[in-house]
Amino acid sequence: MRTRRQSLTHPALVLLCMSAFGALHAGDKLDQGVRFDSPQVLDLSAWSVKPEGSVVPVTTLAASDVEKIYDEPTSDEQPGWLRFSDDVYACKDSSACSRQHEHVLIATENGSVQRLGKHLRIVPTKGALVVFSDWKIPATRSADGDEESHWYLGRLAGNGYHRVEVQFGHDAPGNFLINPANGKTAFVHNGSDVVEGSPDGLHLVTFNAGNPPLSIRVAALDASGPRFELVCAAGKANDSVVPVFSGWNDAQSFDITLKIRGRNNRLEHREALRFMRAGTAWTVAESDRTQFDAIGFECRQGR
Repeated sequence: MRTRRQSLTHPALVLLCMSAFGALHAGDKLDQGVRFDSPQVLDLSAWSVKPEGSVVPVTTLAASDVEKIYDEPTSDEQPGWLRFSDDVYACKDSSACSRQHEHVLIATENGSVQRLGKHLRIVPTKGALVVFSDWKIPATRSADGDEESHWYLGRLAGNGYHRVEVQFGHDAPGNFLINPANGKTAFVHNGSDVVEGSPDGLHLVTFNAGNPPLSIRVAALDASGPRFELVCAAGKANDSVVPVFSGWNDAQSFDITLKIRGRNNRLEHREALRFMRAGTAWTVAESDRTQFDAIGFECRQGR
């Protein structure tokens, strides 16, 4: 049975995998293919990404825009940008049904996507082959089992990237986004992170509201991507600051509301942020510089 699993904190998945690997006997080999922590994968769900580029300018947001942002629907009220395979395939916990739908999608790709048993292969126009492998480690008396399975979900609108869902044995699903030309790959943990694509599909905002310190990333999903284009982080691990995605205004700007809570988890302040892009250069407009500085929030151009 394939079900959407309860999300765990991302590094917990690594610890569970390590304990499961202990169940393998010496000499055993496990072909895991490309994973979220593979060297060639841009992990957009990593707990922390150190901003390394130039500091992004900060301006003051107009009062009328502040109220508009507060009135915008939040990401919880909007359909997810990356739907789960169960929703895409419209299958009810049936692997056979999912295989049939996946086969139809793969057949339209003229060999650029191949399913060979437990291996799902993405063949870029140029660049190295990208192979995802389904695997399973049985549980033992001394170690937890673990597994990963992959499903091809077609292409993303706007950028044409291939999308492959990975279902973990102990975590909520994630997605690999693969550039069809160069094979560059990004991973997003859309089962527990906020993942929101721009209207033209060329940029992706992602963050986790429950893992302080606050970290907001924007990745470019263009012809040469994926790559970080903007990285924002709070200087303090303050779990009272909760980011809420308020939506893309257009392909060049999006809004986020920071909810800052005090004692007894009561809402004390709100901070409206607007992120704006001109070419590859970003700026940030904020509603209250005092609150902005209090959490040590800073944005830098991507690496």
